[in-house]
Amino acid sequence: MSSWRRLPYRRSLAGVAAGILAATLLSAECPDAVPQGGEGGEGGEGGESGAATELDQGRAPGSDAPYSLKVRWLVPPDPSGDPPLAAPVALSVDESRGRLYVLETQPPELRVYDLRDGRYIGALGREGDGPGEYRRPIALAVGASGLVAVLSVSGRITYWAPNGALVGIEQAGPGIATDIVSAGADTFYVKTDIFPPDDVAEFRVATGDTVLGQPILRDSGIPGTEEPGRPFRNHAYAIAATAEGELLIAPPGPDYTIMRIGRTGQAVGSIRRPEITPLRRSEEEIEAVRERVRKAFSALGRAAPASLRVPLYRSHVARLAVGPDGSIWALTQRGDSRRVIIDRFSAAGAFTGSFVLELRASEVAVSSNAIYLLARSTLDVPGVAVSPGPDGSTSRRELDEPG
Repeated sequence: MSSWRRLPYRRSLAGVAAGILAATLLSAECPDAVPQGGEGGEGGEGGESGAATELDQGRAPGSDAPYSLKVRWLVPPDPSGDPPLAAPVALSVDESRGRLYVLETQPPELRVYDLRDGRYIGALGREGDGPGEYRRPIALAVGASGLVAVLSVSGRITYWAPNGALVGIEQAGPGIATDIVSAGADTFYVKTDIFPPDDVAEFRVATGDTVLGQPILRDSGIPGTEEPGRPFRNHAYAIAATAEGELLIAPPGPDYTIMRIGRTGQAVGSIRRPEITPLRRSEEEIEAVRERVRKAFSALGRAAPASLRVPLYRSHVARLAVGPDGSIWALTQRGDSRRVIIDRFSAAGAFTGSFVLELRASEVAVSSNAIYLLARSTLDVPGVAVSPGPDGSTSRRELDEPG
């Protein structure tokens, strides 16, 4: 049965509350990412057009500076749109079927767009606790067959077929769910944060019809997720997975590190950039993270742990993505809030270059010929931006094209 909806935009107080909660949890997971909550730019007049943002292109020969890429709005940040994006928290692409998926929280629904021109196709799901409904959705992923998995904070996973039919619902387990990533075919890793006394993250393997009752991975068994000099583990980091089922995680710490974890939960390697400066938090930043986590617990009707252990260092990586060719893409937290720097690594983990985009972005997805970003305009209105050239070999002439 198809569940496509093409309805006028609507908003409820319950939807607003759910969006704020999802934004709080996203901020707790990636404390320095662009916030996604609030009223989505209401009160601003108009939006921004789909024209490309003009940037200085290229870099000097022999320079290590990132390439500067042009971007254009695929889904424009327009509060008067039908429907406008208000508080999106995740995006994913299905290149073979030409679909862009955006998880909106005000109201909670999975938006579907045409990947080529950004045309709005329809929405899947709605607010509620029944089949095909969401309560505080937080993340999404698309499998190789086009199966779409939407994760709620409670650990509930809702699966949709490419034609819009509801496939099924699964429960991932305890803790506060924070992320889901595709690991080839229709297999997904689900990440849930277990706060004190354990203070770790658990990863479960989920498919369209089953979720393992016990975590296949738990960071208490993964070497390298302890912050040096601090007697506890960390649970906040970006994750991704390869088509072969290898898990990628970026733990907090002074070093730029992406760990590679095999199917058995053992570290099989790491990706490092030792030349990048550590990102140490101030006391004010640490307290701000604690306060966001307390608010998230309060919104869930639960008491926050008495002791909230916040990593002393920010992870260098805010979000991770894997391209169709196996390349690894890291949306980093270095630089200021007005731009993003994305590092690209080969499938083997070799650094192949960086890209800088002059916009505020919090989520990244990669196709064979483009980078997609959940971003915000200068008026702080959310939209989806696209930039050409993710293969790392784009010439300066190609970068100067409007895309």
